[in-house]
Amino acid sequence: MADLYGRLLDWRRSEAGGRGLAKLPSDFYALARSYLAEARRTFEAELRENPGGRKGELARQTHQRASQLARDIAESRMNKVLTSAYQAAVGGARELPNAVAEERELFDRLVETLRKHRQDATPYLEGMPSGGAPVGPAPTAPPPRAGPAAAAAAPPPAEAELPRVAFVRVLRSSPPLEIAGETIELRAEDLLSLPPEVARILVEGRVAERVDAPDLDGRAH
Repeated sequence: MADLYGRLLDWRRSEAGGRGLAKLPSDFYALARSYLAEARRTFEAELRENPGGRKGELARQTHQRASQLARDIAESRMNKVLTSAYQAAVGGARELPNAVAEERELFDRLVETLRKHRQDATPYLEGMPSGGAPVGPAPTAPPPRAGPAAAAAAPPPAEAELPRVAFVRVLRSSPPLEIAGETIELRAEDLLSLPPEVARILVEGRVAERVDAPDLDGRAH
């Protein structure tokens, strides 16, 4: 495992360079645990043999730096798994490319936990359009005016109900997501017109932010 320190450096660089999970060996976590345990045994043995020796201090620093590299990789990947699990729980795809077995298991548990929480604690979020009518008594129509003119007047036609949409600005690019029966391709800074429920899901997932209705030139007002 002498060369694993250099591989940890390469893996952390790859992990930090992309939004998705970088490709790692399928036994990454076992390799990291074994390497760090061996590095700890090495520096502890060196320090027992020669507490003030340079060799022991170098071994201690190697263990400390390798531990930080492994921690950076693991925490970055856990954050990506959590983000993907949330998107899957609210209707996104359940794909998780380059996940190793431990991460896939974590992902599946998170998706089910988030879905159950959503169903149990917030059932009103399922299929509910964004916004709603104000709370209060329904307005009543004014009494008809007396006289022949009022009798001849036809009631005003009901306004045609326009389809409700919400406008969002995409904060970060994402692989195509299937949300509420629609497949949406997200690119950072895109301004999208979406059904309110779809827009709400993206905003809750911090993938997009709401904006006011845009002018014809594409700028929000």
